[in-house]
Amino acid sequence: MLSKFYLVQKDGIPAVWQADPKRIERLLRFKTGFTIASETPCDTRAEALSKLRAAFPGSRPIKSN
Repeated sequence: MLSKFYLVQKDGIPAVWQADPKRIERLLRFKTGFTIASETPCDTRAEALSKLRAAFPGSRPIKSN
């Protein structure tokens, strides 16, 4: 199974995790305090980061080259 990208948060601080859909619940139990911030996983990291920026504006600015 291909892994997906999940938007998670802990104490209002967002993050993107890459995990197998079958293992995400186990990861959430192992990493205490984290919750899923978005109901649907993303197929790509770029999609997950866009969703993170929309859900948590100003938390992770886009890097310019």
